[in-house]
Amino acid sequence: MGPPIQRLLLATWLSSTFAFQLQHDGINILQYYQRLPTLLKADNDANSVTTSKAGLRFDAMLDDFRGYSAADINLVESPRYRGLLKGTSAAINDKTITEAFKVLYEDLGPVRVAGDLIFKKLGRKVASSKESNAGVLATLGRDDSCVVAARKVFDAVDADASGTVSSVELLNSDLLRSMGQCVDCTCEKKGSCQSVSRFMDEIDKSHPEGELHFDEFLIASHHLLYEGDVSVSLFGGDDCSDELIDELLNGGVREEKNTGKEAKADKYSKRFDAMCDEFDSWESEDSSSKAEARNPRLAIVLEGCFAGAKQPQVVDALKILYMDFLALRMAGDLIFKMMRKLAN
Repeated sequence: MGPPIQRLLLATWLSSTFAFQLQHDGINILQYYQRLPTLLKADNDANSVTTSKAGLRFDAMLDDFRGYSAADINLVESPRYRGLLKGTSAAINDKTITEAFKVLYEDLGPVRVAGDLIFKKLGRKVASSKESNAGVLATLGRDDSCVVAARKVFDAVDADASGTVSSVELLNSDLLRSMGQCVDCTCEKKGSCQSVSRFMDEIDKSHPEGELHFDEFLIASHHLLYEGDVSVSLFGGDDCSDELIDELLNGGVREEKNTGKEAKADKYSKRFDAMCDEFDSWESEDSSSKAEARNPRLAIVLEGCFAGAKQPQVVDALKILYMDFLALRMAGDLIFKMMRKLAN
């Protein structure tokens, strides 16, 4: 059973589970969404809100997430799950954002059910990645900042965003030339570069397609570019790799995939971007004070949205959720409409 079928079944299950929960309470879905703004106004004094059982579970999930290191997150192979992990990591360090998500988690059934499933999935992804890469960092003696820097460089070299780096991508990226590996180069980037061949051959070929995965890229970089010297930070460390990345990205045009799947998702991407553009126009002291007067609890959500909009990793993670999860896309549309009414 392929991923599209799995996602369809998951979305159907989420919707059915939520519908069953509402029907058990004598409420149909249409009535729920019509009544939701009123339900959220039921406790209109934010200061009187006590943490619910759902709120305690939300806090516990965040505490568990804080146990993930930067290396744990950057070793996750899937770009989309890595994006979710980075966005969550950025969000949990901002109390305004986490308080907003907590309100939504407590008050919206679809958000709560989907949130539980997503957090569990992220946890399994991190655990699986840590298990498969347990010996890499220990063997190399590298710290978290090196992993973060290497991940940034790897993603810049991975022109087709496939999750692996081919010899062609390595050649076209000029990474090895930037690292001083092609001083006497005569190949003119025509596919016979000895430096690229040495870099690829450094790895024990466990992947017959001849492409480097991130853990192999770490090993090859450590041995060839830095000659195994752990006293030198890979690619300058997390704080110093951006200049190299800018050079790599500006040296060529990244390939854009144009699959039917992406074309289908494009309308959701554009809708999310349009909502973000409109949302940016709302922020002002006047809109915040009006929201606080109208509904203090929803005002918490609005302020969290304003704070999250300033953090690109949070926005990217929300976009992934909006595009990939039907239940959260429906909830996102509803939340946006409520925030529009509240801000205006």
